[in-house]
Amino acid sequence: MPIELKKQVIDILKILKNKNTDVLASKLSKELDIDYIVLMSAINDLIAHDLAGFRESEINQVTLTEEGMSYLKKGLPERQLLNIFVEKDIKEIEMDDLLKSSNLPRPIFYVGITNMKKNRWIAQSKASGENKIFLMTESFPKTDLEQFLSKFHDDSIMDYGSLSIEETTNLDILNKRKLIKRMSKTQRVIYLTEKGKKIKLSDIKELKQVSKLTAEMLSSGEWSTVSLKPFDITIPGPTLKAGKIHPVINLINQIREIFISMGFTEIRGPVIESAFFNFDALFQPQDHPARELQDTFYLNIPKVAKLPAKDRVLAVKATHENGGDSNSTGWGYNWDENIAKQTVLRTHTTATTIRRLAEYYNNNDTPPIKVFCIDRVFRNERVDKSHLAEFTQVEGIVIDDNANLGDLIGLLSEFYRKMGFKKIVTRPGFFPYTEPSMEVSVYYDKLGQWLEMGGSGIFRPEVTYPWGIKEPTRVLAWGQGLERIAMLYYEREDIRDLYINPIKWLRNQSY
Repeated sequence: MPIELKKQVIDILKILKNKNTDVLASKLSKELDIDYIVLMSAINDLIAHDLAGFRESEINQVTLTEEGMSYLKKGLPERQLLNIFVEKDIKEIEMDDLLKSSNLPRPIFYVGITNMKKNRWIAQSKASGENKIFLMTESFPKTDLEQFLSKFHDDSIMDYGSLSIEETTNLDILNKRKLIKRMSKTQRVIYLTEKGKKIKLSDIKELKQVSKLTAEMLSSGEWSTVSLKPFDITIPGPTLKAGKIHPVINLINQIREIFISMGFTEIRGPVIESAFFNFDALFQPQDHPARELQDTFYLNIPKVAKLPAKDRVLAVKATHENGGDSNSTGWGYNWDENIAKQTVLRTHTTATTIRRLAEYYNNNDTPPIKVFCIDRVFRNERVDKSHLAEFTQVEGIVIDDNANLGDLIGLLSEFYRKMGFKKIVTRPGFFPYTEPSMEVSVYYDKLGQWLEMGGSGIFRPEVTYPWGIKEPTRVLAWGQGLERIAMLYYEREDIRDLYINPIKWLRNQSY
C-alpha cells in the first residue's frame, strides 16, 4: 500500500533529503518561512510512517536585559565616565561635578566610579578637603568585560554551554550587575530515518483531504479521489480567554452564601478605624506591644477619630482601670482618651463586630443576633510568600442567651463542612479577648495533614459588659484569614499569587 502524505509534508521531506543531514527545527522553520507548530505537525506525519524523527535537548541561553542593551550601545558606566575625562581633557575633577556631567542616576554613577578604580583608570583623594577624582593613565584599552559585552548584538542570544571559561567569568560579572537574563528552552533536531533516506518521492502519493463533501464532488465523482479529514472528538476545544470573576471573589461569594444559608447577616465597617474600637474596646491595654508602629499603620490624616457616646467611653475606661462592673480587676493604669482617639488602618475585622455590639446597646436589640464580616485589614508586615501587609479576614459573632462552647463548635463544624472539609477538630487555645478560647483545625485530603484554620471563643466580660451584654447573654466569636483558605482551595504556595494575578493560573480557573 503506497504511503499517502499531504503536499506540504512531501515538500518538507524533499528538503530534508536534499540536505542529507540533521537540521535544527527552529532553523528550518525560519528557512522555510512556516510556523514552527506547522513544521512539527508535518514532522509528526513523517514519524507516523517511520520516515523521520527528532531529538530533544535542553539548552541554557543568556541575553542582555534592557539596561544591558543600553550599555551595549552607550558603553558601561565606567566607560561613559571615562569618555567625559577624555573628551574634555580632564585630569582631575570634583566628584559632585563629575556626577552632574555624567547625567547618570546616582546608584549607576557610583557603580561606574567603583569599576573605574578596579580598572586602575582613576584614583580618589580627599586630602585637600575636597572629594576629587584623578586620572591615572593615558591608555584605556577595552577591558575583557567590554570585549565580551560587544559579542552581543540587538536581541542576540548566546548559548551558555558554548562559552569558554574566560567568557563564563565575564558572564558571571554581568549577571552580578544584573545586565543579563538567563533562559532555558527545548531544542529539537530533525533527522531522517533509514527508510526516509531510501524512499523515493515517486513512491509517495499526494494525500488530498477535505473536511466535508460538497454536491459538486458527488456529481463529478471527485469524492472518490479524496479522503475525509479525520476529527478527534476527544481533543478539547480552544481555551476561552474571556473575562471571568477572580478566584478570590468566587471564594468570598461562596463563604458569603454559606453564612447566609446558616441565618447570618453580613456587616461592614470603616477601613480607617479608631484605636478605641480597634484596641481599647477589646480590653487591650494601651501599652500593649501590638499597638506599636511595627505592627500597626497609624494615620496623620485624619489624626483624631470620633468616639462613641461618653457613657460608653467611660465604661471602657473603667474596665481598663479597675474592671468596671465586669467583676475583673482591670489593668490598673490610667486610661488615656487621647490614645483611644488615634486613627489606624484597622488591624482586624473584630473592630467591625465590636461596632455591632455598640449598635446592640444603642438600639436596645434583643438576641439572638448572628452576623459575619468579610473585609480588608492591614498589618505592618514584611511581604513574603506567607505574609501580606493587606489581606482579608472572615469573622463572625453570635449574641444569644446561654450560648456556650458547644454551640460554637457546632456552628464552626457546620461552616467547614459546607466548605468541603469532612474532618474538623477543636482544641483549647488562648486569644486575648476570648475566654474560653478555642482553635479549629481541618483535615486537608490533598496534603494529607491537619491544618489550623483560625481562633474562636466566647468574648470576655471585659469586652461585652461595657455594651450592656451581661450574663446570661454571651457572644460567640471566631475569625480567620481568607487567604489561608484560598491557598488551600487553589493550591498556591505563595500568598502573593492571589493578588499579583499570574495570567496562566487565572486562565486555568473555572468560570
